[in-house]
Amino acid sequence: MTRPWSLRGRLVRRVVLGACAAWLAGVALAATVISHEMSELMDDSLAASARLSMALYQGGGQVGAVIPEDSAIRIIDAGVAVTEAPWTPVGTDGGQDVAGWRVFRLSDPAGDLVVEVGHTTAWRRDELRESLIALVALMLPVLLAAPLAIGRAVGSALRPTTRFATELRGRSAQDLSPVDAPDLPVELAPIPQALNGYLDTIRARIDAERQFATNAAHELRTPIAAASGQAQLIAAGLADGAAAGRLAGALGRMGHLVDRLLQLSRAEAGSPGAGPCDLIRVARMVIDDLGLPLRFDDGEMTAAPVAVDPDALALILRNLLRNAADHGAGDIRVVVAAGPVLTVGNAVGPGAAFRHATFDKSATSQGAGLGLAIIARIAGAQGIAVDYAMEAGRAAVTLRLPRAEKGSAVKAE
Repeated sequence: MTRPWSLRGRLVRRVVLGACAAWLAGVALAATVISHEMSELMDDSLAASARLSMALYQGGGQVGAVIPEDSAIRIIDAGVAVTEAPWTPVGTDGGQDVAGWRVFRLSDPAGDLVVEVGHTTAWRRDELRESLIALVALMLPVLLAAPLAIGRAVGSALRPTTRFATELRGRSAQDLSPVDAPDLPVELAPIPQALNGYLDTIRARIDAERQFATNAAHELRTPIAAASGQAQLIAAGLADGAAAGRLAGALGRMGHLVDRLLQLSRAEAGSPGAGPCDLIRVARMVIDDLGLPLRFDDGEMTAAPVAVDPDALALILRNLLRNAADHGAGDIRVVVAAGPVLTVGNAVGPGAAFRHATFDKSATSQGAGLGLAIIARIAGAQGIAVDYAMEAGRAAVTLRLPRAEKGSAVKAE
């Protein structure tokens, strides 16, 4: 089971961690800069002390007065040390490190006077440490205040999202109206858009089911009433000899309509798979099963594998052939061509037309008006393109089926 987690908490934690990492990096960089600058400042102080000491010595002044605490000075005049220092004498001018000391040496170009001034390394390190502690102490309140500020900022930024979630939680399950969320951030805007698309689909399906139930009830009313009337006449002994036949006919029409309704329900639910199957084999099986008078032309192909469920393909072909037999004027032809493509054609009378809407049929039709609707639903689910043509006294329905991949195991119906 997936543990619940908070978007706000995760954002706050990650932003705080990022801020801490940035703070530490900033402190480290500042420490490096401060260390370098303070070292240069102390070296400049040593150089100034060396120059001042040399000037005082040459002028006969008191040299020790210019030497600060934790510092020392050595003066060498004509090779003789006037004052001593705790480090070994150095041989070159400039700043250099000598056994726990930072020493600056200055020599007089006009004579033999040499001045060496030094700070202890420990004193320089303590000064640097105090500076860094002061820096951290000044920046630490900013770091401590960051979680609170970040938490409030994240909460404020997520307020439209939490408000949107609260509104969704309070909606009734029967409320399929569009969701309005104008203040969501751009990153979350696709959520209400997708939800509205989903709600539109649900509304369309509910409306279609209501319309289907209304049409089905209307279509079933007539055969049920006819069957009920004939049954009452037979029960009362008032029926003639043909009443049983009329009752059987009414029940047959009702059974045919129920069968078509079940086929449409199956088509709406989607077919179980996508094959593959052999188009030639399935077409021959359907033709043999129906036993209709027609001409079948397989284009001299021995097999035509297609990526279609065999049961779905058989259902489409049965509906096409029944429509051709029930509503056409004969001369039914089934032609298979490369593609693979299958065409069912038949002669038609004047005024013939394709009726695609559910329960749409001519006044003289004895069918249910569901054949083409069933074909359209199943074909769409299986990726089959369907073309309809009506010209020169003939109707033709062409199926353009997706070809099966090589090596696929072909199923039988």
